[in-house]
Amino acid sequence: MTDITLGFLQGLLREELPDVTVTSFEGAPGSNRGDNYTSMVYRITLTGTRRSIEPDGSSEREEPWHGSIIYKCLPESTLRREAFKSDELFCNEVAFYNKIWPTLSKFQHQWSYKLKFPFKSIPKCYLAQNDLVILKDLKELGFVMPDRRKGLSIEQCYFVMKHLAQFHALSLAMKYYNPEGFYELLNIQDGISEVFFVAENEDYYKNYYREAAVNAVAMVEEELENSEDKDTYISKFKEFCNEDQFFQNMVDLVTPKEHLAVITHGDCWTNNLLFRYVDGDIAEMYLVDFQLARYASPTLDLASLMYLCLDRTQRKEHLTSLLEYYTEQLHQRLLELSDDESVFSGALNKKALWDLVQSEFKRSSRFGLGLALDMLPIMTCDSNEAPNLYQAKESVAPSHECIKPVFTSNEECRKKITDLVQELVDEGVI
Repeated sequence: MTDITLGFLQGLLREELPDVTVTSFEGAPGSNRGDNYTSMVYRITLTGTRRSIEPDGSSEREEPWHGSIIYKCLPESTLRREAFKSDELFCNEVAFYNKIWPTLSKFQHQWSYKLKFPFKSIPKCYLAQNDLVILKDLKELGFVMPDRRKGLSIEQCYFVMKHLAQFHALSLAMKYYNPEGFYELLNIQDGISEVFFVAENEDYYKNYYREAAVNAVAMVEEELENSEDKDTYISKFKEFCNEDQFFQNMVDLVTPKEHLAVITHGDCWTNNLLFRYVDGDIAEMYLVDFQLARYASPTLDLASLMYLCLDRTQRKEHLTSLLEYYTEQLHQRLLELSDDESVFSGALNKKALWDLVQSEFKRSSRFGLGLALDMLPIMTCDSNEAPNLYQAKESVAPSHECIKPVFTSNEECRKKITDLVQELVDEGVI
């Protein structure tokens, strides 16, 4: 944050707030330890004055003004940056804010005469470049983040499913109407690309996922210690975690398959979902953090949401209805993004979409379990068990041998990972 000056901040806000003069600012960590892993997030509080016109129009006056912005930058820790590919992730997020979202938003605007409620749940970005991203502070507008340790309520999940369907629909519709323009969003120079699950990363992350798998298997063994079916579940889970095939399986699962491939959020869990409430009901939500945006099956987003943010009872009672709701919302939005209804009443009619969503979700369930090895400890750990992103630079050169997943064996984590393993074994997914 050493490069921030009053002039820099004034320039950022000039277009949105031309009547505001910033006179001072102060930065503080914008996330708690354990809430963020690939970048440092600061909340910069701003103080200044705002010009206004007297009611009778006779003169101007200045009033006190306060505001804030979110400042994301690369971790100072070289080890942390290398471990989580922070530089590559930043490039992805910069591409999203500078190219992907403006293009999709422009495409959506073409259908404004048909869209009563356009998708707009993406925060305003003031600046995105290779080492920093500056965003509107949604907390100022009353948005709050769910507790990562509690997951989502069913009401929240339905709300997220609706917004994901609307977001995903933009890709599907644009692919049909402007395929050349759409695939330009994926070019290697300034488009989005897969960061983690590419074949050349397998050796780099082998130890990391080996340790994550060992931790997860140990938790399941402890949780099922007195279960008669223990061996069945453990053997299936160990086979899934086999280091000779685990990473390549994840690579295969993120590889896009037509016709349903879209630009996904890529990191759908509680800390990237913000809600605003009115009288106890959800009024709005935003998706944040697009560092893992990828071109892949939309059901990867759905699997992340279902298997990381809901518990087994919630999934048992609501999973099918949530998928049906997503499909309905997706198809409805596709019809609104079209002037030829036959387009999405043919190969991608509602029944065809439902069949695709069901089959791809089952396949993506394996991806959800793969993420859970790493993410459930992150979501359930105490803050003091999480890495400190704000630590100083290391004096020793980093090595991928030093990369460690978050380790926890708390009761909540043991139950969540065990429930998920039992569920997917029982359903024949693994």
